[in-house]
Amino acid sequence: MASQLKLTVLVDNNTLTDRYYQGEPGLSFFLETGKKKILFDTGYSSLFLKNAGAMGIGMHNLNFVVLSHGHLDHSGGLAPLIRHFTEGIIEGKKHSEPKLIAHPWCFLPKEKLPLHNNGSIICEEELSRHFRMNLSDTPVWITKNLVFLGKIPRTFSFENTNPGKRRLYLPDGKIEPDYLIDDTALAYRSDSGIVIITGCSHSGICNIIESST
Repeated sequence: MASQLKLTVLVDNNTLTDRYYQGEPGLSFFLETGKKKILFDTGYSSLFLKNAGAMGIGMHNLNFVVLSHGHLDHSGGLAPLIRHFTEGIIEGKKHSEPKLIAHPWCFLPKEKLPLHNNGSIICEEELSRHFRMNLSDTPVWITKNLVFLGKIPRTFSFENTNPGKRRLYLPDGKIEPDYLIDDTALAYRSDSGIVIITGCSHSGICNIIESST
């Protein structure tokens, strides 16, 4: 029998609840399975921390932070999370050093005019000061039933994303159209079948499903 997976929405773009949580155009989930605590995406701001606090969910004992892709509405909360960790250290609170799992291109600058960077505002080098980094384009098993899928093969041509005005700045200085290669997801093997946990599914939900099987 697979261990249970519990998913709590910390922030998204609605607040359809009878509690006074707040929403924003961003996404953040808190996952618990076995003894592992996983933050999936960090939303646009510090709002996920505020909602988590209202739910009684602490962020000082995370085992993993996983990013679906680098866009600011999914990675923007990294800076507030680092400040949260820093304040905890100053206050002498017990804390973990979570492993950050993402695609290797997740933190590259992403241009979509008029925005010169709609990706992460924190670079990989700085993040490595606060997290144990695991940037992988191949699957990473978080538990025996939960896997980070890595690079999603673009199997179905009808889901190929036109980059439009999006451009990606590569480490070697080259600039190329941004096909959002860093977009990925989690897959959980439950007793009832596979559960997919995704952000925007820029790589295509059918491609993600095919990659998880």
